[in-house]
Amino acid sequence: MNINISAIVPMRDNSERIKNKNIHLFNGRPLYHYIINTLIDCNVFESVIIDTDIESIKTEAPRKFPQIKIIDRPDHLKAGEIPMNNVLHHLIGRAHV
Repeated sequence: MNINISAIVPMRDNSERIKNKNIHLFNGRPLYHYIINTLIDCNVFESVIIDTDIESIKTEAPRKFPQIKIIDRPDHLKAGEIPMNNVLHHLIGRAHV
């Protein structure tokens, strides 16, 4: 039996606690770079999928990390009160995970 394991990384633009936290620079690199590098380097996942509505991540991440997949988060899933299960259901349908 062949099992494919994907890492799903939701990154919403409108963080309620820390503004721009996913693109905030730490030691000269955006936070999300550390997250993606860790997931890639652990050699466990067949794919790494970012679900985001952050334009800079949608533009930069495929160039920096060509092996990842970007899923554009639709407007109806952007609000902070949206349950993560709703986001995951959308991803599963789009990412073929």
